[in-house]
Amino acid sequence: MWVRDYTCFIVDDEDLIIQRLELFFRELSPKERRFQLVGKAMNGQQGIEEILKLKPDIVITDIVMPRMDGISMIEQLKPELPHTQYILLTAYSSFEYAQRAIHANVLDYIVKVPLNEAILHRALNKAAGILDEVKRKEEEFQSLNISVLENKYRVRKQFFNELVRGEIPSHRASDFANRMQFHFFQANYCCFIVEMNQYESFRNEYSAVDQNILKYAITNVIEETLMNCGTGVATDLSDNRFIGFLSWENNRSEMDTEYACQLLGGQIVSHLHQYLNQKVSVAFGSPHRGWETIKQAYTEAQNVSEDFYYHADKVVKTPTHRFHYRNDSRDDFQQKLADFLAWVHRQVAKEELEKEFADLNQCATDHKIHKSIMAPMLRDFYRDIIAKFRSGSTQNKDVAEFPMEFMAFREQLAYISDFTYEYVHAGQLLHRAEIMGAMRFIEKNLKQRLTLEAIAEEVNLAPSYFSSLFKKTMNEGVISYINRKKIQLALELLHVQDYSLMELCEEVGIVNEGYFCKLFKEYTGDTPKQYRIKITRYESK
Repeated sequence: MWVRDYTCFIVDDEDLIIQRLELFFRELSPKERRFQLVGKAMNGQQGIEEILKLKPDIVITDIVMPRMDGISMIEQLKPELPHTQYILLTAYSSFEYAQRAIHANVLDYIVKVPLNEAILHRALNKAAGILDEVKRKEEEFQSLNISVLENKYRVRKQFFNELVRGEIPSHRASDFANRMQFHFFQANYCCFIVEMNQYESFRNEYSAVDQNILKYAITNVIEETLMNCGTGVATDLSDNRFIGFLSWENNRSEMDTEYACQLLGGQIVSHLHQYLNQKVSVAFGSPHRGWETIKQAYTEAQNVSEDFYYHADKVVKTPTHRFHYRNDSRDDFQQKLADFLAWVHRQVAKEELEKEFADLNQCATDHKIHKSIMAPMLRDFYRDIIAKFRSGSTQNKDVAEFPMEFMAFREQLAYISDFTYEYVHAGQLLHRAEIMGAMRFIEKNLKQRLTLEAIAEEVNLAPSYFSSLFKKTMNEGVISYINRKKIQLALELLHVQDYSLMELCEEVGIVNEGYFCKLFKEYTGDTPKQYRIKITRYESK
């Protein structure tokens, strides 16, 4: 079990006593060096200023001092630092002081002339025991709160998934809603869907645990944003989608409803990009009222969200601005794919390939064919390219299945374009150069906040394909690789000097201190503070 350190502070107006206590801390045995002296003051007023800055675990103070006595100082500090433990040193045995000390909930009352070090040792260990118990209870309480929130989150997710599938009768839905205090469904509401852009890359980059943490955070940001615009609720729906409901009491005109949806959608898109660096799009259905229409409201929002297939990232869609699909253009586009397949050949220049794919993109953009028709055509196109060049290929015969499920049209086409170039040049390892270029770019910009999109752009590859290629080549996702390199940099820095947590985060380009500590412990088994103590002890041997 790891023994934590405790910071200590001295307040006394006698130089000899301060020097005696400083010597006491310096001469502590290795086992007792968990008590670290971090500061000192000559009177109560100065003590308050320094203690509020340093927030020590234990304060050792004299009683009688100029400007402010020790007990008055403790009484002022208690509201600000309720868990700090206080040990009184005194040359006086006055009953009045003892009474005030008890009232101030002082831990111990020690005569300082002569100073009995064994008694001071016992007082410090007693303080450590109390601090450990306080920390244990705080962790238990925090764990309980997290557990309650996680259970609430899971129950809500299951409820809404069953609800939109029509598996819960309206009377059961109403009972559940009353228990969860979802009263707004009896008023007017719009269902909306939040869809994560570039979800294939997201799945490649983050572990299952980190994906769940980020999805939980996304849900919280959506709900907080929703509260700024009205009443409602949001939850994780499935894979790359979240569901939400925006509710309002009074009837609104069509124009007012459109404005409210655009406002909320725009804020959700902006906040998720700003706070979590996640790109999303939002689709709203038409206004509804009552539990009975929930499934219909969801179906409408889902239909609107199908337009994301032909959109760029970060868009807001409503029923007013739907695409008109030209499914009668299917045969023409199918012929273009066949013509491309007949034309493409080994050693084709990348510029030629990009031009042909740009023509395909323009054709599909001008004559939009519904995703339910277009996506299977592209999947078959991908397989046809493999079939054409498989014979004699030095590549792995088990080519990965086209990861089309969560990609927009442009992502799918870009993925096929980059794959085709690599595949027709099989054996030349051209993309090894792109991976090496990406690694050099990461190394050069390690102290910055790196994104998958920026790295993919640097090596001129589509983000989804680059993400897949990097993981296949390196056996590690891009984000995992970057995080590992950042922690390696942090370790090198800690061997040079004792950086604070904030300084370390700034040096390695990780904004969130909690996330940095989580990564650090994941890679090293220790917190940054624990690691620094270990290397200090090793270096002092």
